Amino acid sequence: MHRGVRRSAIFEDETDYQVMLQMIKDCLEKYQCILHAYCLMTNHIHLLLETDRIEVDKFMKRMSERYAMYFNHKYSYRGHVFEGRYKSCLVRDDAYFLQTSRYIHLNPVKAGIITRPEEYFASSYCMMIGIKDDGITHRRKTLSYFPKNEVFHYREFVEDIGHKYVVQEQSIRKMIGEDELWLPW
Repeated sequence: MHRGVRRSAIFEDETDYQVMLQMIKDCLEKYQCILHAYCLMTNHIHLLLETDRIEVDKFMKRMSERYAMYFNHKYSYRGHVFEGRYKSCLVRDDAYFLQTSRYIHLNPVKAGIITRPEEYFASSYCMMIGIKDDGITHRRKTLSYFPKNEVFHYREFVEDIGHKYVVQEQSIRKMIGEDELWLPW
């Protein structure tokens, strides 16, 4: 997770979201990482990345620097765009991987921006459920946890907003140091 400095917006218009996605794509290719899920919110981003040969800091440094240069140039700003170092945690098991994907895709729902995760334009959820192809998200690993009717069962898993997953959500929030995760600003 990476947030705007002083929790300020890092996306002012739809072009900014598209530029960030292109920069993510470029970094994925350069560092040969796999993106399993993402959500770009007004003042922060969430990425579920798999790295092999590089440490995630190289990916994040390049993406953040390039976006900050773009953002500052476009809006005639100076200084930092992002608030300190990004927050990260190592995903060590399958259950945590799935919960993190769910958590990312529900971010705009929990923020009250939309009512269903497929309504949000700047997330990989529509890619995961087969509505569109964003060209950067790999869905095979995530969907492999749901062998029969994979899309249906993944969607059911994500959209089950009952109390069943509250403990896991709180654990993820704590791991990435998010104290007010669901706020859209």
